[in-house]
Amino acid sequence: QASPLCPISPCIHCARPPALCLARTLAATVALVVAARVERSIQASCLCHRFFGSGIGLRSRPLLLRATWPSASSAALPAFYPALNRSPDLRLRRQLCAGLVGVEAPAMATRSGEGGSASSTTPAPRVESEGWFDEVHFTEIDSTQSYVEREHESFNQARLTVVSADHQTVGRGTRDRTWEARKGKTILVTFYFRFPPDQPTDFVNRNAPNVTKVLSLAVVDALRWASGSNPHPRADLSINMKWPNDVVANGQKIAGVLARAVVHKGRLDGIIIGTGVNINQTSEEMALINRPVWPATSLRAVTGSTEDFDVAAVRRRLVRSFGAELQTFFAGGFPAFRSRVNDLEVLIGTEVRFRVSDTEVIDGVFHGVDEDGLIVLRLPDGRTRPLPSGEIIPKL
Repeated sequence: QASPLCPISPCIHCARPPALCLARTLAATVALVVAARVERSIQASCLCHRFFGSGIGLRSRPLLLRATWPSASSAALPAFYPALNRSPDLRLRRQLCAGLVGVEAPAMATRSGEGGSASSTTPAPRVESEGWFDEVHFTEIDSTQSYVEREHESFNQARLTVVSADHQTVGRGTRDRTWEARKGKTILVTFYFRFPPDQPTDFVNRNAPNVTKVLSLAVVDALRWASGSNPHPRADLSINMKWPNDVVANGQKIAGVLARAVVHKGRLDGIIIGTGVNINQTSEEMALINRPVWPATSLRAVTGSTEDFDVAAVRRRLVRSFGAELQTFFAGGFPAFRSRVNDLEVLIGTEVRFRVSDTEVIDGVFHGVDEDGLIVLRLPDGRTRPLPSGEIIPKL
């Protein structure tokens, strides 16, 4: 069944024709998974590199599809996952690559230390329960996001699980970029939850891609709360959101959000979503991070504080804010958040250049997002155009 699984053209990731690409994938897959999962694993891992942009391959368990939409053609939607193929919602397929960073294939059960870098050498976590969420905190870990990807099947599926750390050795940002974080100076937290089982699948499909915006709202709330505790607050401090998944303070990036959907019984109702928030780095430390556009900052640097903020206290505020926002999200979906998101969007009303696909780039005025979370641009001819995915790129 090579033809429905692979593109017709040679795979530019491995430079092999489809038949060889499939054969190579089959050999690797058999070594990793039981026969019952072979077909799905082949389909997940032999996709052409040009669709995913950042590449995809067989990794340590669980198998992950790492999808980034900006390099993909909006017309190129290959059958990259059975659950998505069964979904009639084409918008969901596109938004999953825009609002969410990727999709996780069903994973075989693993134990801590099996197929990953967290092992018996990882210090034992502190585990607490409060309200409807469970908290697991490490002094040090490879990555909170990676830990949740490995262990989420062992979590209480009816509760919000919160995994945080004081320090991580292999931090990750979007598109597998490295996330720089100095020990004890950054909020490092990943959440795992499932939509309530009685939620209609259509509701889940429409709203799941927008959960990154809900977490961004909680980050903004926590930062504003913390900055208000500064004995000498900065009057001109402005903390906002930037499409699609950043939080900025006075035009500088202070936090980012990384998310992944989890398929459960053919439904994308599980979410792994994390954030890194810079808190106590100094201006000098921030200057070492090379970001010519939207340079990095921290709460201490942007407020001009000479004293450290209480990272644990700000993290607690963030966790409780997100937990409360999720309850509203489950009840009313993204429409309940749209006006708040647009009020905080730093790009609203500005001219942007938007790459829709490899072959289409348009200029327009950013008009925020609609009730489905789609970015809306006003074109030069006066028309407005909602777009499910794409990338804002600098004007040359």
